[in-house]
Amino acid sequence: MADERILYDYYIIYEKTDNAKYISHLDFVRAYNRTMRRVGLPVAFSEGFNPHPLLSFALPLSVGYTSGCELLELRLAEEVAEEDIRDRLNAAAPRGIRILSVRRGKSRMKNLRYALYTVTPESMPESVDGFMDMDKIIIDKKTKSGVKDTDVRPDIREIRLLPGKIEMVLSAGSDRNLKPDVVMKAMNKYIPGYDSGDCEYHRTAIYDGEMKTIE
Repeated sequence: MADERILYDYYIIYEKTDNAKYISHLDFVRAYNRTMRRVGLPVAFSEGFNPHPLLSFALPLSVGYTSGCELLELRLAEEVAEEDIRDRLNAAAPRGIRILSVRRGKSRMKNLRYALYTVTPESMPESVDGFMDMDKIIIDKKTKSGVKDTDVRPDIREIRLLPGKIEMVLSAGSDRNLKPDVVMKAMNKYIPGYDSGDCEYHRTAIYDGEMKTIE
C-alpha cells in the first residue's frame, strides 16, 4: 500500500572533524538518531511491523577520515524551518560534528558520482604522471564478495600534487566507490621507490556526474 502521508524532505551537509573521526559509521548513525529525538525534530518513521526513522547517510566515512561535505537526508512529519533544524542539531551535536547547511528538496544521493579527497602523506611522490598513464592499476580491494584483485584505474578521475598534499577525484556512490587509502596503497606499489608512510584523509567535496558540487 502506498504511503499517502504528507512528508517533508530535507538534505543536510555537515562536517566531521576532530575526535569525531574515530566514531564508526554505525555508532554515528545511532548517536544521531538519539540527537534528533532529543532536540524534538518530528522525524517520520516507516510504516509496518518494524518502523524505522526515514533518514539516510551517503557514503559512510571510514574511521580516521575527516570530512567537510557529509550528506544526510531525512523526512519529517511536519514542516520545520531550515535554520531551525540547523540550529537545533548544532546545539546538541557531538564535538566535531557541525551542520553546514540544511535545504528542502528531493534526494541528492542518486546524483552522487565523485568525491574529492585531500590526502596528507608523510612523504610526497615526485610525480604521478607514470601512475596515471597506466592502463590498469591492479590492487587488492574489499568488495561485496570479499577482498580480490581489482582494476581501480577506471575509478581514478584525477590526481593533483599540491605542496605537502595530494588531491584526488575518485568514483563515489552506490554503483562505484573507491577510497583514497586504496589509491595510496596502489601508488606505493606502482611508483618506483615511493613510500607514502602514514596518511591523513579528508573528504573535501562531493559531485554529481557533471562534476557539479552537491551542496
